Amino acid sequence: MEIAIIGAGPIGCYAGHLLAESGHKVKIYENHSQIGRPIQCTGILTAEFDQLNLSKESFLVNLIEEIEVFSPNKTKTSIKDKNYIVCRYKFDNFFADLARNSGAEIFLNHSFIRKEGKNLVIADSVNKVEKRINPDIVIGADGPLSPTAKAYGFYHPKRTNYYGVQAIVEGKFDAEKISTYFGNEVCPGLFAWITPESNTLARVGIATTKNSKHYFDKFMEAHNFKVKEMQAGSIPVYCSKQKLVKDNCYLVGDASGYVKATTLGGLVPALKQARILADCIITGKNYEKEIKSVRKQMKIHLYVQKIFNKFKDKDWDNLISYVNQPKVRKVFESYNRDNPFPLVLNSIIKEPRFLSFLKYAV
Repeated sequence: MEIAIIGAGPIGCYAGHLLAESGHKVKIYENHSQIGRPIQCTGILTAEFDQLNLSKESFLVNLIEEIEVFSPNKTKTSIKDKNYIVCRYKFDNFFADLARNSGAEIFLNHSFIRKEGKNLVIADSVNKVEKRINPDIVIGADGPLSPTAKAYGFYHPKRTNYYGVQAIVEGKFDAEKISTYFGNEVCPGLFAWITPESNTLARVGIATTKNSKHYFDKFMEAHNFKVKEMQAGSIPVYCSKQKLVKDNCYLVGDASGYVKATTLGGLVPALKQARILADCIITGKNYEKEIKSVRKQMKIHLYVQKIFNKFKDKDWDNLISYVNQPKVRKVFESYNRDNPFPLVLNSIIKEPRFLSFLKYAV
């Protein structure tokens, strides 16, 4: 089959690699002039990335062993949790190389413009021409504002986005520890982060649904950070009503909104999603059915985040003080945050006061 993938990010390229490897004719269209530019992601992979059995050496920047959490009243807890910090430019190009080496073609400076019946119109910005293609299958992997999703009528009216702002800064950091800061004065509904690349360099940022730059500037000033390099971008909020299949088109990654609402991390779930989609196309399985395990995780993250969105600072103080108990910390260190159900369930068993936050669930 002829397969057109819109978007040459890591998710589109991973799907392209798997499909081309199985013998399909794959063409990947990317609107930017370079793979991996501009950078719009913190670049954190949870340890579940290891399940994909992919080499990390070419793009790994740092190995994190611990996450430090600060509440509004400065209560602090630390949780042992392995994470990989990657160079997104090298990470994206790793997957592009996988796709090319498997036989997929990547066309840079090629933007999806519109759908005309069964044809897709692709603009070649270098040669200033429009191309019409008629693939058997279309895969939308073109980010949170996905023109493909909109053209095929996927885009649900309740779908929303966070806006993240991040800077590379210099300073003195514990290279093995990510620091996160919670509170409505710091970052309403989510958290601010300091993610070290090394002892002297870190990625610092916040993400909110509104006024992101205000809270980012405030956080930077509070920590006396100076911007070395700026990055920013939209991050989708998972929408449970979002469909993934329509006609001959499938969605993956940010285009599908499959991002963990509690952390806005989406790389590992999306890579799993790409693998499931490729297997479904190759074997004829039902994508919506096979993706249920990932969808279940996304729904739990969304449910928890809806509670967090109603938190007052006192609630953050209480939550983090509960987590700071050795018996609860042990639970957090035993379960990966990509799969929140056992983490939430066992935390409640160890500390029933977590149930008090269910008042915000209604």
